[in-house]
Amino acid sequence: MGDIPVSEFGVEFSYLTLCTQQFCWCMSGVRKQPKMMNEITMRAYMNFYKMMPVTGLSALLAGCASTDPYTAMPAPRSLGAEYAAIEVIRKPSSQLDVPAELTMADALVLALRGNPELTAFSYDVRAAEARILQAGLLPNPEIELALEEYDRGGEGFDSAETAVVLGQVFELGGKRRWRTRVAEAEGELAGWDYESKRLDVFTATAQRFTKVIAAQERLEILRTAVELAEKTSHAVTERVKAGKEPPLQAAKSEAELEMARLDVQEAENALKVSRRNLANMWGAEQAPFVEVLGNLDHVLDSVPSLEELRPHLALNPDLARWETELSLRQATLSSEKAARMPDLEGSVGYLQFEEDGTDALAFSVGLPLPLFDRNQGNIAAASHDLSKAEAERSAIELDLAAELATAHADLKISHQRVAILQAKVVPAMQQAYQAAHEGYRQGKFGFLDMLDAQRGLIEVKVAFVDALSDYQIALIEIQRLTGTRIDER
Repeated sequence: MGDIPVSEFGVEFSYLTLCTQQFCWCMSGVRKQPKMMNEITMRAYMNFYKMMPVTGLSALLAGCASTDPYTAMPAPRSLGAEYAAIEVIRKPSSQLDVPAELTMADALVLALRGNPELTAFSYDVRAAEARILQAGLLPNPEIELALEEYDRGGEGFDSAETAVVLGQVFELGGKRRWRTRVAEAEGELAGWDYESKRLDVFTATAQRFTKVIAAQERLEILRTAVELAEKTSHAVTERVKAGKEPPLQAAKSEAELEMARLDVQEAENALKVSRRNLANMWGAEQAPFVEVLGNLDHVLDSVPSLEELRPHLALNPDLARWETELSLRQATLSSEKAARMPDLEGSVGYLQFEEDGTDALAFSVGLPLPLFDRNQGNIAAASHDLSKAEAERSAIELDLAAELATAHADLKISHQRVAILQAKVVPAMQQAYQAAHEGYRQGKFGFLDMLDAQRGLIEVKVAFVDALSDYQIALIEIQRLTGTRIDER
């Protein structure tokens, strides 16, 4: 039977023995009461006895075909593991409970449960598990009913020869074991692909949520700029009426106010786009929430060095999957080597000769002779695929290291930019604006001086929000590359 463990036969052999014992008990009872048995009944019992090898073989094959369930999912990375991911059946976005005030945790839960792309990957995992089940099954037996010598000499069925033959192919060389291992490795790869997609969804959702917060804060700053422009325009108009400023300055202040209002409109449109992009992560076309809750100013005191981060690349599922990929290529090679061994074809049959009322059993075995085709080409191809996988793994490792270096550089630059803007630039521009505004009110500074100070304050505040957003996005990207949170190291 090749690679089939002997333990798989135990239950079927016990059942066959029990059936034989019960049959012998019945026959012993019949012998004690011969008058109760006519010739036809005795012949039926004898036919049943001679069909026992066929029946036993069928029961034996049924027991060998049993397969234990197998789960292909790897252990999830710690990043986002606290959030429940999607099940096989995804809820429509219209059935998801979206709060009006959305937090980061709310957005992540919604995305991991409702993302349509993640749904597709979950079905890939279930399909792979089904293929594992299929790979462990034995070939089906074949049953044949033959009628020969019918109506020879006009005798009808009296001259016929009837045969019932049960045939089975027995896989040798461990084919089923390696075929199952290949399917298991493919299932594990589907699980790694799902985990990789889960982290992609987690990362994209966190980054889009960050962009919504940044868009909200930019809009708030620009609305404040409109209020400042309105106050400035009112002050300039009063000074023009008092004859302290030429009418040209009033026109300039009014133009500045209109530009500020246009900036607000652009910021509102940008916020709508970013909100819709966030809602798309859980399959919604429009954003049903009113606002997102959160801030961008949670910044680490220092950025971890690249040397500290690089060892954590091993946790990245895009790299970790290659251990399974190598196992798949090795199992494929072993499966192709096992295919060199020809399979044994066996059959057992029951023959009945109506002409003289006799019957008999027939047995046959056979296998192909591997004289020409010994699967040489497939074995060589599988060997090359294994070597290719080792080279591909090295290439992926280099690519991920380069991506980590780029993300680390972005994080470091944005961290420095945040620190400088927060500690020096924003406070200095705030003081400059206050001084220019008060000086203009007192007539010490001109309108252009105050206007430049006002523009500069708004610009540095927006630049500070942009720096915080860039920092958070770079941090999230590094966490995706390393599969863990920065604060978990």
